[in-house]
Amino acid sequence: MAATAVVLPAALAACGTAPKSAAVHGTANVAYAGSLQDVNDLSIGPAFQRSTGNKYEGQGGGSFGVAHEIASKTIAPNLFESVGYAPIQVLEPKFTTWAISFAASPLVVAYDPKSPFAPQLNAIRSGQKPLKDLFSLMANPQFHLGRTNPNTDPQGQAFYMMVELAQKQYHLPSSLPSQVLGSLENPHQVYSETGILSLLQSGGLDASSAFLSEAIQRHLDYIKLPSSLNFANPADNATYATASVKLSNGTVVHGAALTVDITTIGTPAPAAVSFIRYLLGRHGESLMKKAGYDVFSPLPLGRRSAVPSRLTGLLK
Repeated sequence: MAATAVVLPAALAACGTAPKSAAVHGTANVAYAGSLQDVNDLSIGPAFQRSTGNKYEGQGGGSFGVAHEIASKTIAPNLFESVGYAPIQVLEPKFTTWAISFAASPLVVAYDPKSPFAPQLNAIRSGQKPLKDLFSLMANPQFHLGRTNPNTDPQGQAFYMMVELAQKQYHLPSSLPSQVLGSLENPHQVYSETGILSLLQSGGLDASSAFLSEAIQRHLDYIKLPSSLNFANPADNATYATASVKLSNGTVVHGAALTVDITTIGTPAPAAVSFIRYLLGRHGESLMKKAGYDVFSPLPLGRRSAVPSRLTGLLK
């Protein structure tokens, strides 16, 4: 899947609040998971430019899809911000050997308040009806559900496995996952990560997979899922791991908490390292929290010794 490019020109850094003495040292070119589009392009990117004098450029898509585009040199960012460490591992050891994990956002079911099914969805959201009713509702052939592609996107994988876990947790019929999801790449249900919520907001879907951060940023109605189903709590990894999804290439993926992880690509560029420092610093943390992310102390993944020295002091 081709990544959607969003560029914020250097002129933004010179407008308004940027110090006149700030020099443009370089460009942080971030390839990111599509769910990070709004927080990166509308919040962190502009703030990073104003604060540091560096440029910011962003391009998003499903994390695995973006990883393969980097690996094939279709795109050439100097940073990769993924949901889950597995997409970054696609690039090891040629493009990187490390990453830093720093945030997570629970999986939710976002929905259209004007949907014909909105009364039932509202009742489930408020607790008037049990959460297990959500899955029976989504299995209705008239219910138009959207999700992302498990072959290219960790959110798509998590949502697929979430339905499997819910079937077991709520003792629902064994046929329920196939009734809710259909085939892995169900063409009536699978949409791009950067476009699916716009389709929901335009009335094209009754409900959609989403992260809590996306739902908050876009002011969506949504139904929370318990920790055992939301793929955001590493303490529940043993539960998540009981679910799996077989991808089109035969790879079997087992469930794990989906954290937001970032790394540089190739030789760390000064602007790329500067972006990570800003993201993990006080201002970046505040912007991530405001956008609905759970932020935790940065944790190194992979080869800690390969983490740039300017970042090691930020690690737990």
